[in-house]
Amino acid sequence: MSDVGPGRDGPTTVSAARVLAYCLAILSATCAVIHFAVAGTHFDEYWAFGVFMLVVAWLQLLWAFGVVIRPARWLLWAGGLVNAAVIVVYIGTRTVGDVIGPTPREVEPVGFGDVLCTVLEAMLVAGSLWLLAGTADRWLRRSQLVAAPAVTGLAAAVLLSVALVAGGPEMVMTAAAGTTASAAQHGMRMSAPGAAAIRLTTTSPGGDITMPDPNMQMAPGMRMASPAMCDTAPTAAQQSGAVRLVDASWQDASQFRSLAVARAAGYVPITPSGLSVVHYLNYRYYLATLRGGPVLNVADPQSLVYANTPQGAVLVAAMYIAAGGRDAPQPGGCLTQWHVHTNLCQTAFGVVVGVTTAAQPTCPAGSANRITDPMLHVWFVPIPGGPTAIDASDQQIVSAAERVGGFGNGPA
Repeated sequence: MSDVGPGRDGPTTVSAARVLAYCLAILSATCAVIHFAVAGTHFDEYWAFGVFMLVVAWLQLLWAFGVVIRPARWLLWAGGLVNAAVIVVYIGTRTVGDVIGPTPREVEPVGFGDVLCTVLEAMLVAGSLWLLAGTADRWLRRSQLVAAPAVTGLAAAVLLSVALVAGGPEMVMTAAAGTTASAAQHGMRMSAPGAAAIRLTTTSPGGDITMPDPNMQMAPGMRMASPAMCDTAPTAAQQSGAVRLVDASWQDASQFRSLAVARAAGYVPITPSGLSVVHYLNYRYYLATLRGGPVLNVADPQSLVYANTPQGAVLVAAMYIAAGGRDAPQPGGCLTQWHVHTNLCQTAFGVVVGVTTAAQPTCPAGSANRITDPMLHVWFVPIPGGPTAIDASDQQIVSAAERVGGFGNGPA
């Protein structure tokens, strides 16, 4: 594929096919970044899912380099076929459901990032076919070899940034009490024999740490972050780690009992204000985690949770988010367990505007549904299960907040 146009004294023109190849390389690299970003969470679901994401990511990244260096016909065929196959897999998992793994036939949710990736892959297929067709080429000013890829790269960077942020600030729905059988059905992991006797004193108003309640039923659309049952009694070091996490979280977050202080620090509501329980997110702290900062940053928790009581808003929890598919640390072993949600409808900026249900399986316009990143609560009010309980119902949270008392706040 020649860069030089006919006639003239020098290479003043460039093939439109070459310009297109450069633009396709940028789109392929963008898809690779998205697949790399979600590989970790897919490994948490099932090892084969994670391997698939990594293989696709590497193929797309290598193809991007190859199509710039030497866009041979076999390479164009490979790019078209691989991306078409990935699109088929995507459509299948969003309509029929997974065919392998721990939850076969479970339909995967649709989110902004995966839709963006699929659209870009469709463009890669179309672009590869156009280059293979070898129709009459056009000649463009050589400056287009820089301008067109630059515009493509800028658009891809903006959309990629939105895709990486859109899935991050996932908020928590409530859970209700249930039976042990129902807990196992919904993904609740049981504690080891004798572990229920653990009771660890903390300085938090949330009270003593205990093992997660094995009789807790996960709410619809909520499950544990790891499919493996956490059935190991925590070691002495893990028990100490859980206490340190709770005490440090309370010490640093207690300043945010004042809602005005929290807002001044950059926390904004991402669930509707005025509800009985409202979740706040600090985008700056969340993005710091996304860029590689610590997940369990007790000084700058990514999220805070408030309950509206007759005495005003009460700080009830700090919530940590293992953003960007990063490993979810468990300093307390099974005392500090992470969960995810599969039914939240979020805008591109992570604002929760609804949930999907059997009666309403689609999200409102302008929002999308996807599996959230792992989340961990540290509670500052005495809910059932103690400071590291996985979740509680809104009624339990508000009742516990009323026992702690207000802090002169208005409604959250």
